[in-house]
Amino acid sequence: MGLLVLRSADHRRVPWKNGLGVTYEVAQSEGVWRLSFAEVDRPGPFSTFPGVDRIITLAVGAQLALTVDGVVQVLRPFEPFAFAGEAEVAADPSAATVNFNVMTQRGRAAAEVICLQITGVAGVRDADFLAVLAGAVEVDGVELGRLDVVQGWSGVARLTGDAVVAVVRITE
Repeated sequence: MGLLVLRSADHRRVPWKNGLGVTYEVAQSEGVWRLSFAEVDRPGPFSTFPGVDRIITLAVGAQLALTVDGVVQVLRPFEPFAFAGEAEVAADPSAATVNFNVMTQRGRAAAEVICLQITGVAGVRDADFLAVLAGAVEVDGVELGRLDVVQGWSGVARLTGDAVVAVVRITE
């Protein structure tokens, strides 16, 4: 199947556009889409990304309160939340959190993020990325730990373990 494994230790550390936090870039197609993990450990604004659709999933932490254009949304672990990149967003974490982010350039790409609880053996069909948000999993014989990501396959991948994973599909 030729899986490309993107280990958490190798994700590139980049300051947020607004300088108030840190992102760990996982993969990107320049100007079209980007996958990353971000640490949110104090209250403050998110960077804005006009023309970008964002999906954020709480991977580490009990909850994260986001105020999106004046409306409070409380994120719970492993529940993807979509919003427009031009929205004014402020975070108020109850404790340090790590979020999994998928960004797509509106009109050029779109993304879907589905979180799955894996207990034992499962199959996942046709995904562009699979990110381990909690626990550990083996994907077609390749061991993955928390915040590791495997890139793309067609057909069915065999997953074994006890983990929560985010399955990402991107259409361009």
